[in-house]
Amino acid sequence: MTVPPLKRILIATCSAIALIATLTAPAGATAASNWALRQLPPAPGDAFGPPLSGVSCPTDSLCVAAGGLDTLAFSQAPTGPAANWHVVHPSYPVGPGKTCVEGEPHCPTPGGRLQAVSCASPSLCVAVSYEGFVYASTEPTGGADAWLPTVINEDGEQGATHLTAVSCPSPALCVAVSGGSNNSNGGKVLTSTDPASGHWQAIQLSSSLDLRGVSCGTPSLCVAVAREGRIFVSTNPTGGASAWKEVGTPGGPGDLEGVSCVSTLLCAAGNLTGNVLTSTDPAGGGWSEANAGGSVQITGLSCPAASRCVAVDNNGDVLNSSDPSGGAGSWHFESLVPFRPTENEKGLEPPRNSLFSASCASTSLCALVGIDGRIFTATDPFSVPDPAAGHPSHKAPRRPRTVLVFAEHFWKVATTRHRRLRARFRFYSPTKARGFECKRDSDPYRTCRSPLRYWVTHGRHVLRVRAIGPTGLRGPSAIKHFRVLKPHSPATATASGAS
Repeated sequence: MTVPPLKRILIATCSAIALIATLTAPAGATAASNWALRQLPPAPGDAFGPPLSGVSCPTDSLCVAAGGLDTLAFSQAPTGPAANWHVVHPSYPVGPGKTCVEGEPHCPTPGGRLQAVSCASPSLCVAVSYEGFVYASTEPTGGADAWLPTVINEDGEQGATHLTAVSCPSPALCVAVSGGSNNSNGGKVLTSTDPASGHWQAIQLSSSLDLRGVSCGTPSLCVAVAREGRIFVSTNPTGGASAWKEVGTPGGPGDLEGVSCVSTLLCAAGNLTGNVLTSTDPAGGGWSEANAGGSVQITGLSCPAASRCVAVDNNGDVLNSSDPSGGAGSWHFESLVPFRPTENEKGLEPPRNSLFSASCASTSLCALVGIDGRIFTATDPFSVPDPAAGHPSHKAPRRPRTVLVFAEHFWKVATTRHRRLRARFRFYSPTKARGFECKRDSDPYRTCRSPLRYWVTHGRHVLRVRAIGPTGLRGPSAIKHFRVLKPHSPATATASGAS
């Protein structure tokens, strides 16, 4: 269930589609969960709270979140109720020397996408948008007017500079990156030694590079991650393109998004299949990979110490470790917002359980944010359930489970005017799994991964998917029956959507 910036855009506009029930509690989370949920209220006319894609907590008493619909939310008591979180919509540029402030008659409805935020301290926070704006504030709790907008897009450039992540290791340095390989503005690193002034220097590594995350453990060590598993490291982030060294794809070609560095001691990044890559010498190279318990894209990571990391994925899961480099057995997995399929007359809605970002001010406060304005916090984020009933290693291995989420563009029936249709399915395992096997109709089981795309002809079909546990044990198959029909067939009256 990869969630690139484009999908975050689609999710940000979902509130304009048909109303569906909003999840108001982390149903399915373990009874011993340390994570408390609150949700930001929807704007007038919207069905859901704003999708939040970034969060930064510089101290235990301040967290700032950013998201769709030009949303900035902050709280000086982040573990309290939703009322403690205040939402503002900063002004944004609409022309040379002009800005637009929410509520003014000539201003369009807020619709920008703030992708990330980073606070170097309680007196400096920087947020970046997918439209190519940077917002800096020396008083992040001061309201909308306290955020200074800067346009990064340069004159003559084709398309916006899609800013996807930002990291401010100190008030004297912020580093942002751009993604989107479909225009000339991808693969940029932007740096500022005076973020509050709005002056930024652009460094283009490669226009075809889709950078998804950046983290600077110190002003002299930054790590940027990209699609296709690419990692870049710099010990002089303001030194130009030659100062950024690509270390390859140590975790394979799976897309990387979240990344977090603790000084020069540890860097951790999450990939497409729920694996975490760690390095205790990021500048020198050498990355190890371990499955953290999930099987979908890790979207955010935060490590408040070299011995503590929290990760989230786009399936509503949180993963934490007190030994991030210790391998798969050192990670604890918990589902906070289980997937719930929803249908309407136009077809299946997108999943509404994604988490996009994590930030830990310390080992005693972590915050997570996601779709529908969800904010989770924990003051004891690294504790795990008491294994008083016996050590898991003393029990027989449990068979992993698989959840077949949905078929994109249809639920049980699809129509096509052509001889065949490209079916697309997504699935995940709520238990630890090292991979999946798929069986299409009468074909044998073969290794596969989500999303699965393949061609099917008219008629009835069945897809079986089973997870493979860490020990190699195969779990029971999740089964999906579906049909592909020609247009105008009487049976299409039962279709929930067409491809």
